[in-house]
Amino acid sequence: MDNNVNRISLELPDADQQAIAAAIQVLQDKLMPHLIALAPEDRSSLPKMGDKSVAFVRKAASYARADAGRPGYLDLDEMDRDIGAVEILSTFARPLAQITSNLDDSILAAGAEAYGAALTYYNAVKAAARSRVPGAQAIADDLGQRFAGRISAAKPAAKA
Repeated sequence: MDNNVNRISLELPDADQQAIAAAIQVLQDKLMPHLIALAPEDRSSLPKMGDKSVAFVRKAASYARADAGRPGYLDLDEMDRDIGAVEILSTFARPLAQITSNLDDSILAAGAEAYGAALTYYNAVKAAARSRVPGAQAIADDLGQRFAGRISAAKPAAKA
């Protein structure tokens, strides 16, 4: 992969930013109160209902509704609410997952491009400092704090 390729050049108009922020606020106001957050250990311990399990769950609910001998502690109304919740929330989750995936990729690409440009500038300033260009050493020292504690490849380690 070529690190010098410009993959993203984003300028989002203020009106669009405000509209997106408002849409996110609507999701926070209208959806978040109905959602829960699970601890990692809870997530890993719960059985997962994937696409293959949907038909099984629906069939089981249908059979249970018709079965007079079903366990008395089985709450079919709650089962139906849970099935409905999965269906409703899945219709929201799918497009949001695509959006968050593309957001993550865009942040990664923009960050990589900005960091690469900063490294290019830093290397140029270090070269200027070696050539004793006025003011370059102060900039190189300031930017070099990001790499404090690292052993430079240009400086061989002292022999013991």
